[in-house]
Amino acid sequence: MSQRFSRRRWLLGVGSASLVLPALELFEVGTARAAGPKPRLLVYYFPNGHRPEWWVPQLVDNQLVYPAQAAALQPFADRALALENLSNNAAIASPGAAHAMGTGTIMTGRHIVDLSGHMQNGVSLDQLLVQQLAPDTRFKSLQWSAGEPGPCDVGGSSCAFTQSISWTGPGSPLVATIDPSAAFERLFGAGVDGLTGPPADLRRQTKQSVIDFVRDDARVLQQQLGAADRTTLEAYFDALRDLELSLASSGAECSADPQPPVPGLDYAGRVDAFHQLIRLAFLCDQTRIMSFMIEFGLSCRSHDFLAAPGGHHALSHFGDQAAKDRLEKVETWQNQQLGALLGLLRDTPGTTGATLLDETIVLAIASMGEGNGHDHGHNCPMLFGGTGVIATGNRKLAFPLDAQPPLTDLHVSLLDAYEVEGSFGFDGAVFGDDGTAPIDGVVL
Repeated sequence: MSQRFSRRRWLLGVGSASLVLPALELFEVGTARAAGPKPRLLVYYFPNGHRPEWWVPQLVDNQLVYPAQAAALQPFADRALALENLSNNAAIASPGAAHAMGTGTIMTGRHIVDLSGHMQNGVSLDQLLVQQLAPDTRFKSLQWSAGEPGPCDVGGSSCAFTQSISWTGPGSPLVATIDPSAAFERLFGAGVDGLTGPPADLRRQTKQSVIDFVRDDARVLQQQLGAADRTTLEAYFDALRDLELSLASSGAECSADPQPPVPGLDYAGRVDAFHQLIRLAFLCDQTRIMSFMIEFGLSCRSHDFLAAPGGHHALSHFGDQAAKDRLEKVETWQNQQLGALLGLLRDTPGTTGATLLDETIVLAIASMGEGNGHDHGHNCPMLFGGTGVIATGNRKLAFPLDAQPPLTDLHVSLLDAYEVEGSFGFDGAVFGDDGTAPIDGVVL
């Protein structure tokens, strides 16, 4: 049977303490096969903007050629779709806290009426997919960040606007886990999610094989069966046990007690640890929808380890060439981190015979275009992977400055990729404030 049919769906189907036995003499193991899964989604977020000249590739002889600062992405050009000059109109229409409004709206496409009050916002793309697709993985979605809480932007804006890109709806930001050890424990720890006493015992019981719950009944039934039916029943349980073992993990790493991150990691170490955990979470089918913020919006981190001292936000508003040079080091390093993660996904076999990268849509997006001018009108997101669904592969869609599509139309395109239909936006829009139609050339 295909590993695409998740353990959780199987257990929900048969119940936690009951099992539908085969129609004896008629049952054929493996005749049913679940439909193939939709791609995974990973949103990879950068703070303080991303300067297009250091990020956006050129299209030369039908090949993407990345600038030197993004050379780490060149090996993935054959799995990439670059988009240039999308306008985040929701951020432009929001109050003046540029970083809060850029980060807060980048995945919701819904303008913020004011900075305080009830944290008004819309549902983010990833959470709309959760609501519409109802994934049956252990975690509907996961939100992680290697950042640390910092400034929340001016004007009394809620920290949620700079520290969350995933929103289940108005007033409902999802808080990102920032400790890789805590993220690992939740995924691969004792398996009781911090519970103690009877609740922990109940959680352990639910992790038992479904066969264990019906073993005695099966033995009684076997005594009443003829030889042919006993053989059929034994074959059924053998096949079911094999199925459970295969569904328990998508690879040896999932069943071999993955090693937790080393405690006390520095920032660069946390980024790498989260990359490893993203790969494992997808490989082990813990979730199929994730967001990762390499740092929070309005990040003021000093990247001393890159010989680029000074807060990242301050560097994005460089006042001289020396500061711009340090900013270049920061953005180059960030691009290298994305490349490292893409390499992990590319080099890991998935569950369909392809790689995890082929089976995953990776949306790499910054809070704005270049940060010096708080440019929300020229966002340049990039898509990787999504083989057979997204039109990636040395492709670029560049839009003229007088005909920029709204960023929300990219979100509509991704809804289309996941075959989600309907109007979920404001005043009849498909998504956000003004997402009305998919962008031609994004979805196959």
